[in-house]
Amino acid sequence: MPETVTTLMRLPTLNPRLPLHMGIATAFALVPVWYRLPGSADSFSATYSAGFLLFWPMLWTVGWWLALGLPGFAALRRDPARRLWALALLLLALWAFLSATWSYTRAFRPEVTAGAALPLGVAALFAAAVACAGSPRQIVTTLCAGLLWNAALAGLQVALQGPVGLRALGEFAIYPQQSGVSVVLAEGVRWLRPYGLLPHPNILAGFLVVGLLAALRLAFSPGRRAPWAGGGLLLAGLWALLLTFSRAAWIGLAAAGAAILPLLWRARRPGWAVRAAALLGLSLVAAGLFAALYWPFLANRAGVGDDASLELRSISDRAIFADFARQAISESPLIGVGIGNFPWKASRYLRFTAFDLRGQPVHQVYLSAWAELGLVGLGLLAVALGAGVEAALRARRRIEQTLLLGAVIALAIIGLFDHYPWTLLQFQALWWGLLAAAGRPDEPLTAPG
Repeated sequence: MPETVTTLMRLPTLNPRLPLHMGIATAFALVPVWYRLPGSADSFSATYSAGFLLFWPMLWTVGWWLALGLPGFAALRRDPARRLWALALLLLALWAFLSATWSYTRAFRPEVTAGAALPLGVAALFAAAVACAGSPRQIVTTLCAGLLWNAALAGLQVALQGPVGLRALGEFAIYPQQSGVSVVLAEGVRWLRPYGLLPHPNILAGFLVVGLLAALRLAFSPGRRAPWAGGGLLLAGLWALLLTFSRAAWIGLAAAGAAILPLLWRARRPGWAVRAAALLGLSLVAAGLFAALYWPFLANRAGVGDDASLELRSISDRAIFADFARQAISESPLIGVGIGNFPWKASRYLRFTAFDLRGQPVHQVYLSAWAELGLVGLGLLAVALGAGVEAALRARRRIEQTLLLGAVIALAIIGLFDHYPWTLLQFQALWWGLLAAAGRPDEPLTAPG
């Protein structure tokens, strides 16, 4: 009997925070997955976001964080920058819910505002839990795994010029001949851009950018095998990103790299510069090869080729909605038209034009925030981003935190050209969750291996 008791005492005890960490990892793993649960609510319903598989591990994470007594919250509260970040983000979510009282659709579709406020509220609480209990290393590892399978899936979709048969996981039926499917044109050929398990190639590109920045951790790991694996993953991810033909994502990656390079350089170790030069050289070779293979498509994508009509139409459509956003802002500059309401407001403007368009979000995060939540919402967004970046710069200890900060910057730059970091649950969770993890202060001082 005493031996049994001694044996039991030696068994490892279960970490009470394990379910919390599992929830965080699962949520980040499901960011590039659009899968909706059977019987989910329709679009624009109040509970639309609850139909995403991702919604539930986010809610699980928040629930466990509350059940465990808010671990890490006391440390967050003592840090001025992190405290301001959390307060601004939570107030932004609260302001979004309050916008239901003045929203454009309150008289005929009140559920529209609730349906847009709910994911932002859950994302804000999820980010708070990550800020208090998340592990930057765990998140980076999860993002590297996501980059691996998304790069492979993107390559297969392009090679097949269609879906690979993952309909059960939410893959869309994408064929270049279909109207509405995103393609690039050249010499009469419609070339499919990869979607992954997401609803648009630009959105996939946003995740690939985040994954590429995370994969730099593997490329600069100590040892012999890890750097080779990291370099291979980076090249595969870069090729997949190029295949998306997403200009905003390309710009976001370049801007993020330029922003974090000084931070990484100061933390360098012997051999770091050689690896960086090798990776840069290989990346330039890959980009050059891609340009040689796809030059007609690239020229048309840039609007200078012989068949650039599709791209010019896309640019003109974006300009129209940007103008509508400015018009909505002029009508209600302080409080906006209500979160999620801009597409409905744009539909009203379209009635008085000859444009063959339907209401959609403006392709710019900051115009979206201003149009929907007014100067108050835009100010809270700016404070949350600014305070979060300041906290990340102060707390930076590991390379993981620097790379996560780079991913936040990349999404902020992409937000100048696209709306999904503001409008989609997946990227609300990713953007704010990354910023939360980048500001974690309790990481020991290390540099790249």
